[in-house]
Amino acid sequence: MADIVLIVSAVAGFAPAMGLMFYTLRDYTFPAVEKPFFDDRKIFAFFALGIVLGMVLFAFERWGSTASSAETLLVLIIGFALMEESMKLMILNFPRFQRKIDTAFYGLSFGLGISATFTFATIYASALGVEDLKAVDMTAYALLGLQFVLLHGATTAFIGIGVARGEIKPYFSEALLIHIGYNLLMVPFFMFDVFEPPLNLLGLGAAYIVVVYGYVKLQRLSLPVLIEDAKRLAGGPRKIRR
Repeated sequence: MADIVLIVSAVAGFAPAMGLMFYTLRDYTFPAVEKPFFDDRKIFAFFALGIVLGMVLFAFERWGSTASSAETLLVLIIGFALMEESMKLMILNFPRFQRKIDTAFYGLSFGLGISATFTFATIYASALGVEDLKAVDMTAYALLGLQFVLLHGATTAFIGIGVARGEIKPYFSEALLIHIGYNLLMVPFFMFDVFEPPLNLLGLGAAYIVVVYGYVKLQRLSLPVLIEDAKRLAGGPRKIRR
Protein backbone atom coordinates (compact mmCIF):
# COMPACT_ATOMS: atom_id res chain seq x y z
CA MET A 1 0.00 0.00 0.00
CA ALA A 2 2.82 2.38 0.86
CA ASP A 3 4.33 1.82 -2.60
CA ILE A 4 1.07 2.77 -4.31
CA VAL A 5 0.76 5.89 -2.16
CA LEU A 6 4.35 6.81 -3.02
CA ILE A 7 3.74 6.46 -6.77
CA VAL A 8 0.44 8.35 -6.72
CA SER A 9 1.96 11.13 -4.60
CA ALA A 10 4.92 11.48 -6.96
CA VAL A 11 2.67 11.64 -10.02
CA ALA A 12 0.36 14.16 -8.31
CA GLY A 13 3.35 16.38 -7.52
CA PHE A 14 5.50 16.17 -10.62
CA ALA A 15 3.00 15.67 -13.46
CA PRO A 16 1.07 18.95 -13.00
CA ALA A 17 4.28 20.91 -12.37
CA MET A 18 6.01 19.67 -15.51
CA GLY A 19 2.81 19.91 -17.55
CA LEU A 20 2.30 23.54 -16.56
CA MET A 21 5.94 24.34 -17.26
CA PHE A 22 5.66 22.97 -20.80
CA TYR A 23 2.28 24.64 -21.38
CA THR A 24 3.38 28.07 -20.15
CA LEU A 25 6.84 28.16 -21.73
CA ARG A 26 5.93 26.71 -25.12
CA ASP A 27 5.14 30.14 -26.62
CA TYR A 28 8.53 31.56 -25.65
CA THR A 29 10.88 28.99 -27.13
CA PHE A 30 11.55 27.19 -30.43
CA PRO A 31 9.59 26.55 -32.65
CA ALA A 32 7.16 29.29 -31.53
CA VAL A 33 9.99 31.87 -31.75
CA GLU A 34 13.22 31.74 -33.69
CA LYS A 35 15.30 32.83 -30.69
CA PRO A 36 14.13 31.46 -27.31
CA PHE A 37 13.74 33.87 -24.42
CA PHE A 38 15.56 31.52 -22.03
CA ASP A 39 18.18 28.79 -21.83
CA ASP A 40 16.68 25.29 -21.54
CA ARG A 41 19.59 24.12 -19.40
CA LYS A 42 18.98 26.86 -16.84
CA ILE A 43 15.25 26.12 -16.87
CA PHE A 44 15.89 22.57 -15.72
CA ALA A 45 18.65 23.66 -13.35
CA PHE A 46 16.21 26.00 -11.59
CA PHE A 47 13.57 23.27 -11.59
CA ALA A 48 16.07 20.97 -9.85
CA LEU A 49 16.96 23.70 -7.36
CA GLY A 50 13.27 24.14 -6.67
CA ILE A 51 12.94 20.41 -5.99
CA VAL A 52 15.50 20.75 -3.19
CA LEU A 53 13.95 23.91 -1.72
CA GLY A 54 10.50 22.30 -1.87
CA MET A 55 11.60 19.66 0.62
CA VAL A 56 13.06 22.34 2.90
CA LEU A 57 9.81 24.33 2.85
CA PHE A 58 7.79 21.18 3.49
CA ALA A 59 9.91 20.42 6.56
CA PHE A 60 9.40 23.98 7.87
CA GLU A 61 5.64 23.89 7.32
CA ARG A 62 5.35 20.41 8.80
CA TRP A 63 7.14 21.57 11.91
CA GLY A 64 5.05 24.75 12.05
CA SER A 65 1.74 22.91 11.79
CA THR A 66 2.62 20.65 14.74
CA ALA A 67 4.21 23.38 16.88
CA SER A 68 1.41 25.92 16.39
CA SER A 69 -2.03 26.17 17.89
CA ALA A 70 -5.28 27.86 16.96
CA GLU A 71 -4.14 30.91 18.95
CA THR A 72 -1.10 31.37 16.73
CA LEU A 73 -2.92 31.02 13.38
CA LEU A 74 -2.16 34.56 12.24
CA VAL A 75 1.56 34.07 12.86
CA LEU A 76 1.47 30.81 10.92
CA ILE A 77 -0.50 32.31 8.03
CA ILE A 78 1.64 35.43 7.56
CA GLY A 79 4.97 34.16 8.87
CA PHE A 80 5.32 31.16 6.59
CA ALA A 81 4.14 33.06 3.52
CA LEU A 82 6.70 35.80 4.22
CA MET A 83 9.48 33.31 4.89
CA GLU A 84 8.85 31.28 1.74
CA GLU A 85 8.52 34.23 -0.61
CA SER A 86 11.60 35.88 0.93
CA MET A 87 13.66 32.74 0.33
CA LYS A 88 12.58 32.74 -3.30
CA LEU A 89 13.50 36.42 -3.67
CA MET A 90 16.90 35.87 -2.05
CA ILE A 91 17.78 33.22 -4.63
CA LEU A 92 16.35 34.96 -7.71
CA ASN A 93 17.73 38.39 -6.82
CA PHE A 94 21.39 37.50 -7.27
CA PRO A 95 23.15 40.24 -9.29
CA ARG A 96 23.65 37.93 -12.29
CA PHE A 97 19.86 37.58 -12.68
CA GLN A 98 18.85 41.20 -12.13
CA ARG A 99 17.21 43.09 -15.03
CA LYS A 100 17.40 40.08 -17.34
CA ILE A 101 14.22 38.98 -19.07
CA ASP A 102 14.99 35.27 -18.79
CA THR A 103 14.89 35.54 -14.98
CA ALA A 104 11.08 35.60 -15.18
CA PHE A 105 11.06 32.18 -16.84
CA TYR A 106 13.63 30.76 -14.44
CA GLY A 107 11.43 32.00 -11.61
CA LEU A 108 8.54 30.03 -13.06
CA SER A 109 10.51 26.79 -13.36
CA PHE A 110 11.99 27.37 -9.89
CA GLY A 111 8.50 27.73 -8.40
CA LEU A 112 7.18 24.67 -10.21
CA GLY A 113 10.15 22.65 -8.94
CA ILE A 114 9.31 23.78 -5.40
CA SER A 115 5.69 22.76 -5.87
CA ALA A 116 6.60 19.32 -7.25
CA THR A 117 8.36 18.05 -4.14
CA PHE A 118 6.25 20.09 -1.73
CA THR A 119 3.10 18.53 -3.18
CA PHE A 120 4.60 15.05 -3.31
CA ALA A 121 5.78 15.18 0.31
CA THR A 122 2.53 16.72 1.60
CA ILE A 123 0.31 14.13 -0.08
CA TYR A 124 2.53 11.22 0.90
CA ALA A 125 2.79 12.24 4.56
CA SER A 126 -0.93 12.96 4.81
CA ALA A 127 -2.04 9.76 3.06
CA LEU A 128 0.13 7.54 5.24
CA GLY A 129 -1.70 8.86 8.29
CA VAL A 130 -5.08 7.63 6.99
CA GLU A 131 -5.93 4.12 8.15
CA ASP A 132 -8.54 3.14 5.57
CA LEU A 133 -7.27 5.01 2.53
CA LYS A 134 -9.59 4.99 -0.47
CA ALA A 135 -9.27 6.15 -4.07
CA VAL A 136 -11.52 9.12 -3.33
CA ASP A 137 -9.10 10.20 -0.59
CA MET A 138 -6.13 10.15 -2.98
CA THR A 139 -8.18 12.09 -5.55
CA ALA A 140 -8.94 14.74 -2.93
CA TYR A 141 -5.26 14.94 -1.99
CA ALA A 142 -4.30 15.30 -5.65
CA LEU A 143 -6.77 18.16 -6.14
CA LEU A 144 -5.38 19.83 -3.05
CA GLY A 145 -1.85 19.33 -4.38
CA LEU A 146 -2.75 21.10 -7.61
CA GLN A 147 -3.29 24.22 -5.53
CA PHE A 148 0.34 24.10 -4.38
CA VAL A 149 1.51 23.81 -7.99
CA LEU A 150 -0.49 26.86 -9.06
CA LEU A 151 0.47 28.80 -5.93
CA HIS A 152 4.24 28.34 -6.06
CA GLY A 153 4.40 28.54 -9.84
CA ALA A 154 2.62 31.89 -9.93
CA THR A 155 4.17 33.55 -6.89
CA THR A 156 7.76 32.62 -7.78
CA ALA A 157 7.26 33.76 -11.37
CA PHE A 158 5.91 37.12 -10.15
CA ILE A 159 9.07 37.56 -8.09
CA GLY A 160 11.16 36.63 -11.13
CA ILE A 161 9.35 39.25 -13.21
CA GLY A 162 10.02 41.84 -10.53
CA VAL A 163 13.73 41.02 -10.56
CA ALA A 164 13.78 41.10 -14.37
CA ARG A 165 12.11 44.51 -14.43
CA GLY A 166 14.07 45.93 -11.54
CA GLU A 167 10.74 46.54 -9.78
CA ILE A 168 10.93 44.09 -6.92
CA LYS A 169 8.59 45.68 -4.36
CA PRO A 170 5.31 45.62 -6.32
CA TYR A 171 5.80 42.11 -7.70
CA PHE A 172 7.04 40.70 -4.40
CA SER A 173 4.04 42.31 -2.69
CA GLU A 174 1.70 40.73 -5.22
CA ALA A 175 3.25 37.30 -4.67
CA LEU A 176 3.06 37.72 -0.91
CA LEU A 177 -0.59 38.85 -0.99
CA ILE A 178 -1.57 35.82 -3.09
CA HIS A 179 0.26 33.51 -0.70
CA ILE A 180 -1.25 35.11 2.41
CA GLY A 181 -4.71 35.06 0.83
CA TYR A 182 -4.30 31.36 0.09
CA ASN A 183 -3.09 30.64 3.63
CA LEU A 184 -5.99 32.60 5.14
CA LEU A 185 -8.37 30.24 3.37
CA MET A 186 -6.52 26.96 3.83
CA VAL A 187 -4.95 27.08 7.29
CA PRO A 188 -8.08 27.73 9.40
CA PHE A 189 -10.30 25.63 7.14
CA PHE A 190 -8.08 22.55 6.92
CA MET A 191 -5.03 22.59 9.21
CA PHE A 192 -7.10 23.42 12.29
CA ASP A 193 -10.72 22.57 13.07
CA VAL A 194 -11.91 26.15 13.04
CA PHE A 195 -14.56 25.30 10.45
CA GLU A 196 -16.24 21.90 10.31
CA PRO A 197 -17.25 19.99 7.15
CA PRO A 198 -18.93 20.76 4.84
CA LEU A 199 -18.26 24.44 5.57
CA ASN A 200 -14.55 23.90 5.06
CA LEU A 201 -15.26 23.14 1.40
CA LEU A 202 -15.98 26.83 0.96
CA GLY A 203 -12.39 27.51 1.95
CA LEU A 204 -11.15 24.97 -0.56
CA GLY A 205 -13.20 26.52 -3.35
CA ALA A 206 -12.14 30.06 -2.50
CA ALA A 207 -8.49 28.99 -2.27
CA TYR A 208 -8.75 27.57 -5.79
CA ILE A 209 -10.08 30.89 -7.03
CA VAL A 210 -7.07 32.70 -5.53
CA VAL A 211 -4.41 30.43 -7.04
CA VAL A 212 -6.14 30.08 -10.43
CA TYR A 213 -6.46 33.86 -10.61
CA GLY A 214 -2.77 34.25 -9.83
CA TYR A 215 -1.62 31.77 -12.46
CA VAL A 216 -4.00 32.99 -15.17
CA LYS A 217 -2.87 36.57 -14.59
CA LEU A 218 0.74 35.45 -14.82
CA GLN A 219 0.26 33.57 -18.08
CA ARG A 220 -2.16 35.88 -19.87
CA LEU A 221 -1.04 39.29 -18.66
CA SER A 222 2.20 39.56 -16.70
CA LEU A 223 4.47 37.46 -18.94
CA PRO A 224 3.10 38.79 -22.27
CA VAL A 225 3.39 42.41 -21.07
CA LEU A 226 6.96 41.75 -19.94
CA ILE A 227 7.82 40.40 -23.39
CA GLU A 228 6.16 43.31 -25.18
CA ASP A 229 8.05 45.81 -23.04
CA ALA A 230 11.31 43.97 -23.72
CA LYS A 231 10.64 44.01 -27.47
CA ARG A 232 9.95 47.73 -27.40
CA LEU A 233 13.14 48.45 -25.50
CA ALA A 234 15.11 46.22 -27.86
CA GLY A 235 13.87 48.18 -30.88
CA GLY A 236 11.45 45.70 -32.39
CA PRO A 237 9.78 42.30 -32.05
CA ARG A 238 11.46 38.99 -32.60
CA LYS A 239 10.22 37.06 -35.58
CA ILE A 240 7.59 34.59 -34.48
CA ARG A 241 6.86 31.41 -36.40
CA ARG A 242 3.27 30.67 -37.29
